[in-house]
Amino acid sequence: MGASWQGRIVLTLSLCLLSANSGYPNGQLQKRYPNELQGFRFYAKYLAPLRPGVSNKDAVRRVLGDTAPVKRNGWTLISTYTTKSGPVHNPTLGPLYQIIVRPDGVIPMGAVKFSAAFTHCHSSESETNISFDVYSDTFGLEYWLHQADSEWGKKGDLSRIIYGPRR
Repeated sequence: MGASWQGRIVLTLSLCLLSANSGYPNGQLQKRYPNELQGFRFYAKYLAPLRPGVSNKDAVRRVLGDTAPVKRNGWTLISTYTTKSGPVHNPTLGPLYQIIVRPDGVIPMGAVKFSAAFTHCHSSESETNISFDVYSDTFGLEYWLHQADSEWGKKGDLSRIIYGPRR
């Protein structure tokens, strides 16, 4: 290899590393979802490097193996997409909107104390008439807990974790 060819390789690698580390002190890459709860850290384990609002179906297929819901060690991972156009029964899909992680079993979380990084609100699903306590942060992470006992879960049980775009 000639000197100019080696120089181009070094320059390309340097630019890649610089862009990957830009904006972070000491070259440390910040996690996309830094407020994941201990024991529920799924981004690095199953979802990286997917980015809601950016990644497309091909990227989801590469990371998860399918664009349909997939199972991973007691969890179901569901990718949803923005709709660009088309009819409801066959829309043209845009980028990844969010990834929903649902437990396949019961996970009580009533005793969990969320840090100040999370805001608390209430939400409900009219089709199942269930209310939830939703804890969300500005990085797009949401924890949905059952607000009251129902046939789908008891008060404080985890319903889902959502990995969405930053707010």
